[in-house]
Amino acid sequence: MTRSHIGHGDTAGLPVRSLGLTLPELLISLSVTSIMAFAALNYLPPLIQSNRMSGEVNRFVTALQLARSEAVKQGRRLVLCPQTQQRVCGRAADWENGWLLFASEDRERQAGEPLILAAPPLAEFINMRSGNQRKRIVYQPDGTSGGTNSSFTFCDRRGLAKPRVICLSNSGRPRTTFTRCDGKPIKC
Repeated sequence: MTRSHIGHGDTAGLPVRSLGLTLPELLISLSVTSIMAFAALNYLPPLIQSNRMSGEVNRFVTALQLARSEAVKQGRRLVLCPQTQQRVCGRAADWENGWLLFASEDRERQAGEPLILAAPPLAEFINMRSGNQRKRIVYQPDGTSGGTNSSFTFCDRRGLAKPRVICLSNSGRPRTTFTRCDGKPIKC
């Protein structure tokens, strides 16, 4: 009898193959999968919040760079300010509700003045404060931001993401850091 003629029930001389898992193999696989899932659940929320924090910091840096470049390009003053829910400049240095960018000679947005940018509020659990309570950043036609050097601190209220600071020099250039602008630790 040739091999091609062997029926299902005839296993004479052929090794028997198992197509499933044994109970110990299944238990080991489930244990490893459980450990990996538990580890992922512990590391995933901080990773997600850290990415949100990076996104918000980058969004504000982009607004600063846009304000600077547009001031030079348009040859006039541009103002970046924290906004209220009514899309006007806020009186406090609370930037969490987003920010507005507009051209203005008197540092205030008048009715009918067009907006260059209206940024939405920050992501959940992230707050942003100006280190010297700066309520306006005014970019001059030469690209400088005048006044004093400024800092903007981004913190996660739950403590999942590492805090960050944007340091804004009088020349108008922002830089990001994981310390205060003077190199000391950030306090949220």
